[in-house]
Parts: sequence; C-alpha cells; structure tokens
Amino acid sequence: MSDAKLINYSTADFATKSDMELALYKWKEVRDKIMQELKAKGLMRFTILRIWNKEGIFRLGYLFEYRDESAYKDCQEIWQQQESNVQENAPVKIFANRGIVLEDNY
Repeated sequence: MSDAKLINYSTADFATKSDMELALYKWKEVRDKIMQELKAKGLMRFTILRIWNKEGIFRLGYLFEYRDESAYKDCQEIWQQQESNVQENAPVKIFANRGIVLEDNY
C-alpha cells in the first residue's frame, strides 16, 4: 500500500497534438532537476498518462501522490512555475481534482 495521504489528479487539454508533444518535450528537459526538488518537499509519486479514449482530444493526465497536505502545499510554487512555462508555449486547459486517500487496493 502506498503511504501517500493526498492525491491530485489533473488533466491538461491541448489544442493540437503538436502542442501536447511540445509540453512533454519541455518537461523532459527539466524533469530530473524538478523531480529532485519535489521529492525533497514530499512528493512521493508523479505519473503522466496519455488519455487515449477521447477521440480528437489531446489530453494528458497527471497523477501526483504527496506524503500529506503540507507536502502538497510545499510543492505548489514549483508546479505553478512549471504550469506557467507550459502556458508560454501553447494554451492549455488544466482541470485539477484533489482527494484524501480513503482506500488503496492493489
């Protein structure tokens, strides 16, 4: 069972496939540095998903698992800067959902 106490699941809708691919490319350029900082602040897991069951939609899903609410808050400045960098290159609509883990089966 994961020790994460707070989970955020966000989706990002891009206007084109190229915009989506550019965002992924830009992320890979900074990923190692940013992930090191986030892990130090309490991010336990970060996953990117390509949503494939929505035809004609260019959507990524992001799963964030945090140690606790404090870790979530501590990471927000980094994520806000990253989101700002993505928005500079291509317009994107981001929808966030946050939850507290009630049950975790796997």
